[in-house]
Amino acid sequence: MAGQKSGKSKKKSADDPLSKIKHIVVVMLENRSFDNLLGWLYENEAPPRGQEFEGLRRDLWNPLDNIDANGIPFVEKVSIRKNGEPLPYGRNKGKTLKPDFTLPDPDPGEGYHSTNHQLFGTYEVALDYPPEPTNMGFVNDYRDANLYNTYSFGEPPTDPREVMITYTPEQAPVLNTLARQFAVCDHWYASIPSQTLPNRHFVNAATSEGAVNNKPNGICGARTIYNHIQDAIDCGRDDLSWAVYCGTSRDWKTKKEMKFSLTRSVMSQLHDKQFDPNFQTQAQFFKAAKDGKLPSYSFVEPQIHSPGGNDQHPPQDIRPGEQFIADVYNALVNSPQWNETLLIITYDEHGGLYDHVAPPNGAVNPCKDKTPGQFGFQFNRFGVRVPTVLISPWIEEGTVARPAGKTPFDHTSVLATIRECFDLDGPLTERDANAPDVGCVLTLKKPRKDKPEVKPLPYREKKDDDPLVYDLHLLVGDIMAEHTGDKPIDEDDLFQFIHRAYAKMFDERKA
Repeated sequence: MAGQKSGKSKKKSADDPLSKIKHIVVVMLENRSFDNLLGWLYENEAPPRGQEFEGLRRDLWNPLDNIDANGIPFVEKVSIRKNGEPLPYGRNKGKTLKPDFTLPDPDPGEGYHSTNHQLFGTYEVALDYPPEPTNMGFVNDYRDANLYNTYSFGEPPTDPREVMITYTPEQAPVLNTLARQFAVCDHWYASIPSQTLPNRHFVNAATSEGAVNNKPNGICGARTIYNHIQDAIDCGRDDLSWAVYCGTSRDWKTKKEMKFSLTRSVMSQLHDKQFDPNFQTQAQFFKAAKDGKLPSYSFVEPQIHSPGGNDQHPPQDIRPGEQFIADVYNALVNSPQWNETLLIITYDEHGGLYDHVAPPNGAVNPCKDKTPGQFGFQFNRFGVRVPTVLISPWIEEGTVARPAGKTPFDHTSVLATIRECFDLDGPLTERDANAPDVGCVLTLKKPRKDKPEVKPLPYREKKDDDPLVYDLHLLVGDIMAEHTGDKPIDEDDLFQFIHRAYAKMFDERKA
């Protein structure tokens, strides 16, 4: 089989930190920047053992091109602000507000050109030798997105300053507790400076095949890490296994539970019927963890649709996503396989939300011939920082994880870690060939005995709430319509359409 020379696993040295791990679990949520959820993690104290942490500071701000009451243009300094803090302007100036867990609303711009605007203050950036980002365009870009983009969804303009609002550790207690109790990666970047699907292609295949935005190429035909593992299995590796676990929804016509995997839908090399057993539900993940039957590699998708959406994509309430993270963590920490498990929690992209750290240049084009992609992008710079937490009983409490070399962590570090951990031959592309793995965080000589507790904030979804529809839902609907050849989607029935189309493609096929 391609990419796997042998059906035998090499025996790892006991000094290799990844020799302790037999099960890697990845949870990838949606569209949050590092500063948005983890920026205040060490606000009041330094991290232990003299480590550095790139967190938020009170002096951070972004300009807003504004006009005063006399029609005279001026530049307003919009400071970073905690969710619920008193407003420095408007009718509620000086008043402490109740935290809003759906901010920002509506969704900011997140495509390639919007991200350029956020990082460089301009939509077009030099391709071969890009300048140093200033991260000073987030507020103005959100203003433009409100004026020129969200009207297409029928939403009114909102306050562009919302993109500078951040959640405190008390407002996102699960993610922040796990970041303190285990390891936080304060320099983990999205693989490209753009949207959801290309970044998810990178975490699955170390390439987007040239795609930079979600459209027009939502489907990626590249060979995935799952194919890589399967090739090894087909060559005789009986110590390996893999599964993708996804959300479900109840069909209002048949009353049956239907599943939908975004991963399978957009990675065409996973469409083969032979992989049907590898795509399972979240409920099956929790049972596998409880029974001690986790596969070697588990990719756990959140629920990206209503009801029960918990992927944290703005303007979705972040609390269901916090509960989802807690549920996954609790399932693993109480699993008989806990001492052999590494959990990686990350986000596919920043979603247009403010982050103050400039993403580095020096990313490696996944193609050996350095073929440019959409818009001429050279894949030579990383995307914006995203929240990433590493969890294992082999990780010392209070770790701030950074690789030793100059190349930072990005989503292809997941692939590098899987290849190194499971002794898979060869990289998928030039990008994961150069990516650092996360084995450096597994520093303890013995697994920890403690099992830190997490406490999500209470949340109850209202039965009469309208289904939350955002750009990814509409995109997925278009992709499924292209797959099945069905008629265009009625937005009021979007989620039912997506699930029925998925069932038509994968669950109801004849052998």
